[in-house]
Amino acid sequence: MNERISRFNRILKIREDSRRNEQAILAAERSEEQAVINHLTELETEKNQAIKDFSKTGEKMISSTELWFQRQFIDAIDTDIVKGKNNLTEVRNRITNTEARLVERHKDVRIMETYIDHLKEINFQEELGIEQNELDDVATMQFSRRGAY
Repeated sequence: MNERISRFNRILKIREDSRRNEQAILAAERSEEQAVINHLTELETEKNQAIKDFSKTGEKMISSTELWFQRQFIDAIDTDIVKGKNNLTEVRNRITNTEARLVERHKDVRIMETYIDHLKEINFQEELGIEQNELDDVATMQFSRRGAY
């Protein structure tokens, strides 16, 4: 029984390692999500500033080429924002998948822990039974010796 418990403990360690790996992946993905959110915030700020600058061009003389370049700059920022939002969606989808895998890994670990605890309880009960039988044998031998006197 002890060999069986040891074997399942080794399996439990493997499953715990798998769970820790998923937790590390989830932490990295959440960090990546935060980086993308920060980048999007910076892009939004940059876009707002570019729009303010673009609106101020009416106060001074500016060439049509400069006007066109300013508009292209705003469009480029918009394109980057769209790419960033798509990237954010991808990251969040990966996070959702990783969370689902993590839940499964956690369930596997809990099931294995419960089974090992059950095996340990059975082993403990068997050992108690063996010990009780040995005590009964000793008591019977002592009783039979006393009865012979």
